[in-house]
Amino acid sequence: MKQLKNMILEFLFPPRCAICGTVLDITNAERRLCPTCKADIPFIKAERCQICGRHITEDYICQRCKTTDFAFTKGMAAFSYAVMQQPIANLKFHGYQHDAENLGSLFYEYFVENQKDWITWTDIVAIVPLHEKKQKRRGFNQVDLICRELVEKTNMQYIPDLLQRSVDTVPQSSLQAEQRRENIRNVFVLNKNIDITDKHILLVDDIFTTGSTLHECSKALLRGGAAEVRVYCLAVVEKQ
Repeated sequence: MKQLKNMILEFLFPPRCAICGTVLDITNAERRLCPTCKADIPFIKAERCQICGRHITEDYICQRCKTTDFAFTKGMAAFSYAVMQQPIANLKFHGYQHDAENLGSLFYEYFVENQKDWITWTDIVAIVPLHEKKQKRRGFNQVDLICRELVEKTNMQYIPDLLQRSVDTVPQSSLQAEQRRENIRNVFVLNKNIDITDKHILLVDDIFTTGSTLHECSKALLRGGAAEVRVYCLAVVEKQ
């Protein structure tokens, strides 16, 4: 019965490439990427900004991050948002939770290939939280789903409720840069039951756009006693 159910689900919702969305051959045991994307996974390669992770051609920090005083000290992103815009939208807004495992696998792969030393640096992995009303409506936090494979395979300590969002804010995607900063200011609070004194925190999110949300989360963590915060995102918006 279970096998028949799976066959029906695969017929109605065939597996698709986690990056480009191409329907995959159901006989493909991996069922993660199409041959084209697998042959050349479009990770951010070569030089990248050490603060936000976007691709740069010179220096170590992009011009945007040079002029912004973020509370976190370092950052990295696996993909350009231009590559991941549709997969992220499918997960967040269309409920494609089955895609999260494939995205999480890529998220883990990039991390260990590029910043494996962060595993030993990290004391706690935290995620950018949704307000409880929004999470109830959506049914899940997409960032939690994406980072599960990372924490499971690296054995880093993961506390998904380390941060809480005290205000159900207007969606950041609907606002301009300055509006984003004001919209999100001081809305994140630390879980009072958890001591993070002198801890190194790896903060995970799905998209780095202006960095305002990550900055505010990092401020809350540092106010709570954290020694340092670094950020890792699935995608970064290259142009702002």
